[in-house]
Amino acid sequence: EQNIILPNVDNDKVDALLAEPHLNGNSRLKVNPGMIEGNLVSCTGAQFCGLALIETKNNAESIVKKLEERVSVEKPLRIHWTGCPNSCGQVQVADIGIMGAPARKKDEETGKMLAIPGCNIFVGGRVGEDAHLALEPYKKGVPLAEEELLPVLVDIIKKEFNGVEK
Repeated sequence: EQNIILPNVDNDKVDALLAEPHLNGNSRLKVNPGMIEGNLVSCTGAQFCGLALIETKNNAESIVKKLEERVSVEKPLRIHWTGCPNSCGQVQVADIGIMGAPARKKDEETGKMLAIPGCNIFVGGRVGEDAHLALEPYKKGVPLAEEELLPVLVDIIKKEFNGVEK
């Protein structure tokens, strides 16, 4: 997990720094990100890695923004994304880990099951003194499409992390 520290900013320049467009709005960098968005971790995914089964970074950012709009949590919620079982995104130590995996969906026209981008979801990893690895998927073969993944994640956040729908 990474943070940026800007040391040695004169007190009289802090307000101007905080008003910078790159630290506000739709920027990836935010001074006060939400409890979910501020704890997002992602590997590089299929965009730059030949081992990844899914594109992680864009999906992760999109899903997390929508989660922030739909659900609130009382403490930081760590969601880690990784594109393959090598787990560069360390999904096993996340509160919620999303690992690229095959999924299937019925084609309405042909009635056949088709392979589509999907994920396995891990829940309950922890770091620190009470560390725990979530080694078994909580859910397997979940389609990566936003309309299918988002409700599953909202449900997990509500059931496992006391999330409340907004």
